[in-house]
Amino acid sequence: MKGYTVDGGRVVFGIERADATPGSGWQLQVWKTEQWIRVTFTRDDREISVICSWYQHTPLVEIEKR
Repeated sequence: MKGYTVDGGRVVFGIERADATPGSGWQLQVWKTEQWIRVTFTRDDREISVICSWYQHTPLVEIEKR
């Protein structure tokens, strides 16, 4: 398991699962398929996504901020 802390909260990825905790004032959404998991934290006009994908490659984590 590997954890990632971003402004919106914390995500811990395990085998095909994610445990996430939003920070104070942030909302949380999780999307999941057989090839990836996306955890998105939102507050006001901010959005931070932590995406773990593993389709045809070793697990890769990307962080997107908007």
